[in-house]
Amino acid sequence: MRNVWRILKRDARRLLHVPLAMVIIGGALITPSLYAWFNIAAFWNPFDNTKNLSVAVVNLDEGAYNELAGEVNVGDQLVAQLKENDDLGWHFLSEDEGMESVLSGESYAMFVVPETFSADLLSITSGDFTQPKLIYYVNEKENGVAPEITDTAATTLQTQITDSFNEQVAQAVVTAIQEGGSTAEADAEAAQGEIIGDLQQVAEVIAQTRTDLDALDGEIADARAGIQSSVTVIGGIDGTLADARTTLVDVNNLAAEAQAELLRLAGEAATGQVIGSTAVGEAVAGTLEAVGRVSAASSSLLAAVEAQQTILGQSEVLLEGLDYQLEQTSAALSSLDDSLALLEDDLNVAIIDLQTIGSAALFQDLAELTGLNADQIAQFMATPVEVDQHTIFPTASYGSLMGALFINLSMWIGAFVLVVILKLDVDDEGIPDATERQKYLGRFSLFACIVLLQTITLSIGNLIIGVQHVNVFAFVVTPMLIGLAYLSVIYALSVTFGYIGKGLAIILVILQIPGASGIYPIQLMPEFFQSMYPFFPFTYGIDAMREVISGFAGFAYWRYLGMLAVFAALSFFLGLVLRPHVSNVTRLFTSEVRDTELFASEDGEPAGRGYRLNHVLRALADRSGYNQKLRERSVPFARSYRGYRRAIVIVGVAGVLALTALGFIFPDAKLEFIGLWVVWLFVVFIALITLEYIRFSLRLSTEVGEMPEAGLREQLAELESKR
Repeated sequence: MRNVWRILKRDARRLLHVPLAMVIIGGALITPSLYAWFNIAAFWNPFDNTKNLSVAVVNLDEGAYNELAGEVNVGDQLVAQLKENDDLGWHFLSEDEGMESVLSGESYAMFVVPETFSADLLSITSGDFTQPKLIYYVNEKENGVAPEITDTAATTLQTQITDSFNEQVAQAVVTAIQEGGSTAEADAEAAQGEIIGDLQQVAEVIAQTRTDLDALDGEIADARAGIQSSVTVIGGIDGTLADARTTLVDVNNLAAEAQAELLRLAGEAATGQVIGSTAVGEAVAGTLEAVGRVSAASSSLLAAVEAQQTILGQSEVLLEGLDYQLEQTSAALSSLDDSLALLEDDLNVAIIDLQTIGSAALFQDLAELTGLNADQIAQFMATPVEVDQHTIFPTASYGSLMGALFINLSMWIGAFVLVVILKLDVDDEGIPDATERQKYLGRFSLFACIVLLQTITLSIGNLIIGVQHVNVFAFVVTPMLIGLAYLSVIYALSVTFGYIGKGLAIILVILQIPGASGIYPIQLMPEFFQSMYPFFPFTYGIDAMREVISGFAGFAYWRYLGMLAVFAALSFFLGLVLRPHVSNVTRLFTSEVRDTELFASEDGEPAGRGYRLNHVLRALADRSGYNQKLRERSVPFARSYRGYRRAIVIVGVAGVLALTALGFIFPDAKLEFIGLWVVWLFVVFIALITLEYIRFSLRLSTEVGEMPEAGLREQLAELESKR
């Protein structure tokens, strides 16, 4: 560490002994801070001056008439109210003048009130509603500010314009309703009286219907009583006929017996067994004829009785069926009477309600229509829902919110400026025994001192501007820690890879502006940036400054600083451990670029010539064998070198063209194709660098093979000393 301190003191003396050099260092101290100060001040509160924003208003409304509201012209009322409004710069123009104003950029936007606006607005009272529309023109070209703030400013501004205009429209509408309030109240009272009269007539009809139903129900009851009496009589008749049928059956039986006896006597008389058989036979014959007539008469009468019984049975069934139908009819009439009774009661209640509605709250609200507060209604229309907001970690100004981004950008720019204007290679003047790692740390220490001065200057200026902070000490120290982390990344890339490293530092800052959640939440960004978000130093530097500006949340602040420390540690590992293994790449670029005599380059290259220890040992052990193997590799490569380079260029251009075409064919995936386009270019560049590196390595190996033995031993000693 002693040599590191000696390098730092020597470099500091060199700067202090040259006044003009101090002027340059002073510029490096102040310039990055100016970037943050001016941007923070410019973004401090960009919405305070919206009254200077020109907005054209064109009123074409022809007005409308409605029986409820009368004559209404919302457009004229709107213009009158906007003339008293200072939220925006309203300009009232004709349609042609307004369009010219927007096209020329004199006005940011234009509202047009169409001819039928009032008519459409009043159509809601006619049942044939037409949605009223205001025509809005906006000149998006006038939003051409820095990409970091364009969308936010434009969206906020348009929202403010729309809310303000809606408020004025609401005031005009309320005024129009007030003018028609009295007419609406009178119409409501007339409608109330008409409805009550109609309901009373219906109630009277229902009452008369119920009286008629009661009379009909009585008649049905009398009819059912008569039917029951008839059924009783039929039952008695049926019984009598049954008795007569029994008697007639007995008569028929007696006649049959008499006929049998008479036939027997007639037989005996015929044989002469009976005294006076002739007289007896004549008497039996006469009697038999008389009995036959009785039997025939009784049989006929029996058939008649049975027929009458059948008829009476059918009559009884019919009468019982009729009685059942009358019973069902009576029940239905009773149910209908109950329903009509309920309806009659409801109508009476409705009549009472309508008669007393004049004193109800709803009717009173209608009567007080002309007393509406236009300002309150307009405010409600502009903001119908009030949000009870509780702000966590409140931040007073928009400039303070953007301060986290601009402070981090300034620190990255400040560190990058140093690696551009100051030399990265360290000479041996006064410190001949310094190692490469000591030189790395010594020059880094000088840069770190300047970065600390940059961050102190930046923080003091931010305090003067008034950037919000929760702790002054943390507000000053945090940028210092972030600046050192950024310096370690940029310095390691620049020293290790030279021009390539500086290019990577530029690419990193380009990617980190949209990809580190400096302006928009990372969730709103494309998936490409969301996937890269955790790997950017800005991600943690911006979040750490937000903690200092708006308030600390648990251990988040220390977690962010811890991640920045990881980036710094990886950078030192690259610069101190891996750099010797890739030094030939840097040596190649430095020498090639210097040969063009067009690029500004470092005066020195990495220490040594780039020879490898194993090559030197092999050349000392068996020079002829070494050269033979080298020729077997270098000759074929030399023959194919141009072909390889041409093939890489052709394939690279073809890939770029193919990805470009696919980007046009599939526009929804254009960002993914851009990412592939960048990756492809990176692959092509790596292939070209690898080809040139192989060529350069073969050249160094050839130099080793052609070196005299004394030179080989000298290189061997030098390489051994660096191990």
